[in-house]
Amino acid sequence: MKTVFLLLLIALGTAGTNAIRLYFNDSATHTLQNTSYPAHNIFISAGSTLQLTNGASITAPSSVDDGESAIRIDDASFIGVNGTIIGGANFGGIGVTISSSRDVGAEALFGSGMTVYGGDAARKETTQGGDAVQVIQSGSRATFAGGTIIAGKGCNQEVCGVSNNGNAIKVVMGEVIVKGGTFDGDFFNLQGSIQIYGCVEIDKDGRIKGVLSDGSAIDVAYVGEEEQLEIVYDETVCLPDDVAIDVSTSDTSGAEFYSVGKKSLVLV
Repeated sequence: MKTVFLLLLIALGTAGTNAIRLYFNDSATHTLQNTSYPAHNIFISAGSTLQLTNGASITAPSSVDDGESAIRIDDASFIGVNGTIIGGANFGGIGVTISSSRDVGAEALFGSGMTVYGGDAARKETTQGGDAVQVIQSGSRATFAGGTIIAGKGCNQEVCGVSNNGNAIKVVMGEVIVKGGTFDGDFFNLQGSIQIYGCVEIDKDGRIKGVLSDGSAIDVAYVGEEEQLEIVYDETVCLPDDVAIDVSTSDTSGAEFYSVGKKSLVLV
């Protein structure tokens, strides 16, 4: 395995930023670790594999001219072990994009040590917050074994008017598998598929609630056709009857209770 072997580096020098693009396109495996990469767009393609580990962090530039994703995976693989990815600020940039245009396919795996943020929005660029992770083409797949996935926040200035946050996960086409992790933001599914593993159900209001296979609580809105959502029930993470857990705080005043399989959850 090669470490930080940069095939092509381009300093864009756009106004107000020293944006840098890194390209991994030699069909080999590379690792980024122990380093911060501010104002970077990273492109992985042509069957290459990039692993992020040991606390490496990647922050996209804050200008839309430099590209919308902190990391873009095209017909390649990404393994997120331990690190942080942040979509571009101001314009609601995307944290990670997974795309495939050939039979090779594209895949991203997110482990428990990963944190991914969509970029927040500001009025000068957009009022829409950025998606943390998006899967946009058939043959692309994102698997979440853990980690923290946080949607970008919409513009909070009064002059912005109506403003929306981004999605924690957005699927245009392709596949998402969720076995663990903590998610702040909606799951949006247009024409793809989402599989959720755990003691989980979707309620009458269209929210996915329960406990994932890694033991993490989940309570997110699902936006999409329910037939494109598959819940793979895992009773091993269900608590015995009458055992309650609080997914946010020990204060249960005003809490909403609901049942998922054998488990009683408390949402504050």
